This record gives sequence, structure tokens and C-alpha cells, in this order.
Amino acid sequence: MSLKKVLVIDNEQVMCDFLRDLFIDRGYTVELASTGGAGLDNFRNNPTYELVMVDLRMPDLDGIKVLEEIKKINSEALVIVITGYPSFETAQQAIRRGAYDYLTKPFNLEEVSFVIKRAFDWHNIRVTIKRLMQEVEEQNIKLEEKVKERTKELTLLYKINREISSSLNLDEVLQAIIESIIRILDVEICSILLYDKETKELSIKASSGLEQSIMKRERFKIGERISGWVLEHREALLVEDIEKDERFSKLSQEKYYTHSLISVPLIVKNEAIGVINVNNKRTHQPFAKDDLRFLKGVAAEVAISIDNAQLYTSLQDTYLHTVMALTSAIHAKDRYTQTHSEHVSKYAVAIAKEMRLAKGEVEHIRIACQLHDLGKIGIPDSILTKTEKLTPEEWEQMKLHSSKSAAILRPLSFLNGIITLVEQHHERFDGKGYPHSLSGENIELGARIMAVADSFDAMTTERPYKKALTKDQAMEELKQNSGTQFDPQIVDSFLRVLEIDEGLFEEVRNG
Repeated sequence: MSLKKVLVIDNEQVMCDFLRDLFIDRGYTVELASTGGAGLDNFRNNPTYELVMVDLRMPDLDGIKVLEEIKKINSEALVIVITGYPSFETAQQAIRRGAYDYLTKPFNLEEVSFVIKRAFDWHNIRVTIKRLMQEVEEQNIKLEEKVKERTKELTLLYKINREISSSLNLDEVLQAIIESIIRILDVEICSILLYDKETKELSIKASSGLEQSIMKRERFKIGERISGWVLEHREALLVEDIEKDERFSKLSQEKYYTHSLISVPLIVKNEAIGVINVNNKRTHQPFAKDDLRFLKGVAAEVAISIDNAQLYTSLQDTYLHTVMALTSAIHAKDRYTQTHSEHVSKYAVAIAKEMRLAKGEVEHIRIACQLHDLGKIGIPDSILTKTEKLTPEEWEQMKLHSSKSAAILRPLSFLNGIITLVEQHHERFDGKGYPHSLSGENIELGARIMAVADSFDAMTTERPYKKALTKDQAMEELKQNSGTQFDPQIVDSFLRVLEIDEGLFEEVRNG
């Protein structure tokens, strides 16, 4: 592995020697320049230095000018400014021009080592973020190619296939299959069982004509009962009358099936992934070989559709984990917000459950909380990590992060409902929020929930510029801002949660 390259630009030979020895001892290669002009020439010839350290005062060019020229050559260059004449104005000017950090002479070995380590850590984070963004883009391309490839494989031979090919959501696909088979074959019962590789069991994932209790409890291994036998042997089965067929006694069959039955394996890529069962024609006639042949043809197409849906679900999870990794990388830059998204998620989910929202809505809110600060990737580090109060101009930049989050996520169409929550989580109930100044119920319910959870965690988290509020103080703040900043209904729900579940706050704070 090649050594990290460092360029030191300083007209003081003692300082150059000190920094050169420090970097060499730590395994870096070092180039020295005693003037700003020489340093710039060196950088132009080799703009891939991992780090540049430049003195502010030099005889030919001042350090700020050198910094600006370096940033023109390579905007992502990591630059640390050093000076023996410190002032707030010069530090601020250097940071605004793109310097990563600012060191004041004389500095000791421990101090400069810490700053350099932090700089390289941030460099590594930036590299990781770029790589992850590239992976997201590549995954998106792969998903589109895979869907196109699979769609071409689907034929128009069966009406059922046309009806199920419009969705890649697994639950929707399974339900469409069931409804189509019930209608076309006119049967009383149809079920789809899928094989779980982890548990090594078959279970009913969708059905019509079976009670929910049966769907929830039925689990069996390969080879067990009729469905397990079909999966093990990869062989379609037509049983004219279960009660009279010697192969399947009442002790071994699925007892909710009676009389005539067809069971067909779902096979894709030479792998058995499940079984389709149909039971009893409404005409009370036994199934015929034509019915078996038809269902085998359907099963071949259905297996592809199910595999597509499972693949799509898997890729969605991959996308989500990758984007969440980006959010984690952002929070990792600031120890005060490292667990912020997780905290907000736990509070928001608790509120949503207290309000008895549907399971799907709760999950959307949970994911939105995990992603709500993603847009901060587009906010300068000098603002994100600033320890003092932001200037009005800096605050305006910070307010862009919710819109930036939505813009980053928008290409991932499966996150459509979630993206809206992310974009609106800083809207206020009274219309004075951002980015769109929405008010009241014009703000999505999930976003209003996130606003309460986000603010509560921010209030109870210590920052360099403020102390954390206690739980009671933060609850009082929510009450004071109920009806203005926050939706009163959601504030009331959250306060109930905190009163009923007294351990929630400590559980969240302690991770």
C-alpha cells in the first residue's frame, strides 16, 4: 500500500524540520516548500497530496492566497493552516476559504498529532461517502437492468402473468396470483407456501379460503405433508380425493384440504422456492390433467414473479442500508449527534404506536427518522461542526438539509412516501417552518410526529453551545410550543408515552 503524501509550505526551516520528522515517524512521505510559490508549483505538479500544511505568513504569497489557489486546483484538498500570529479573524477567514483546521504556533507534538489524525479520519470518511454514493448509483443501475431482464422473460401466454407483472411488491404479487388463480380455476381454496432457508420451513404466505389462524400456525419441514413432499421431490401432484389416496393419510396431510387437490412446486433457477396449492372446484368436479398442465405453466411464470419481488425487496434493503450508512457517516463527524437518528426513531415509533397508526405507517416513520439528516452531506463541515451559534447566512445553509435529503432520496422510487416525511420534518404547525412553510394538516402526519421527536432529542442532548434539558424541562417546552411549533395532538400523545413508559427516556439515552 502506498504511503500518504504530505506537503508542508513554511518559510521557517525549524518548523519544516519538525513537521517532516513527525510525518516520517508516522509513515508518511513529505515534501517541503519554503515559499508559497514553490509550494503551489509543487502542488500543481502533484495535486493528489492527502494533506497540505501551509503557513499564513510567507515572504512571497500569504497562506490564504496559497489556500485559495490549492482549492482551485483540487477543491477536495485537505489543508491545515498554521500561524504564529493567531486571531479570530484569520482563523475564520481560513476556514471560510476551505481550510480543514487551524493550528497556532508554537504547538506541541500531542496537539499537532491529534489535529492530523482527525484530518485523516475525516479524509477517510469523505472517501467512504463517495464510495457509498457510487455503490448506490451502481445498485440502482443493476436493479433497473435486472427488472428489465426479468420483464423480458415474462410472456403474455397467460392472463394471470399479465395481472401480476405490474408490481414488484412481494405481498401484492402473491395476492394478485391468488386472486387470478381463484377466478380462472374457480376453486374454493388457493394458497402459496414459500420456503424459508433460515428456518428450513414451509409457511403459508398468501391464501384465499383459509382462516388467518391456519396461515399463522402452519409450519413444516421439507418432506412433511403434501406440500413438503411436493417441494422435496420437485414434482407436481394431482390428487383426485385426498381421503382415498393411500399416499396421504389424515395423519400426514394438511387437514384443511379436502377432496380434490393440485400441488405444484415453484422452481426458479433450478431452485424450489415454494408450492402453489389449489383445492376443490366450486363445481365439485375433480381436477383434471388439463388443470394440472395449466397450473404447472402458471407456476413457471409465478416463480419468476416471486423471485423478482424477493430480489427487489432485497435490493431495497441494500439501498436502505447503504443510505443509512451515509447518514451514520455524517453523524460520526460530531460526537454530540452520533446516535441522534436512532433516538428520534425510537421516540417517533413510540408516538406512532400510541396514536394507533397502521404497521406500514409506523415503519415508514421509522425509516424516515433514520434518513432525515442525510442532506447534511451537502452542508459544509465548517457549519456542521461549528461550536458557536450559527450566523444568519450559515443558518440559511443549514435549513437546506431537509430539501437536500429529499433530493438525494428521490431517485429511489420505493421511498416515495418516506421522502415526503423527510422533507417536511422541519415544518411547523403554525406555518413558520421550512422548507415550504406548510401548516397544520397540510404537513404529513408522520412529519409532524418526527418534528416532535426530533426536537425532544435535540433539547435533551448536550451540545458545545448549550446544556441538555432534563426530561421534565423538555416536556414543558413541548407543552409551551404545542399549537405553534408542534401539533397539539402529537404533543399530547408523546407526553402520554413518556408518562406511561417511564423508562423510555433512559432507555433511549443509554442506547
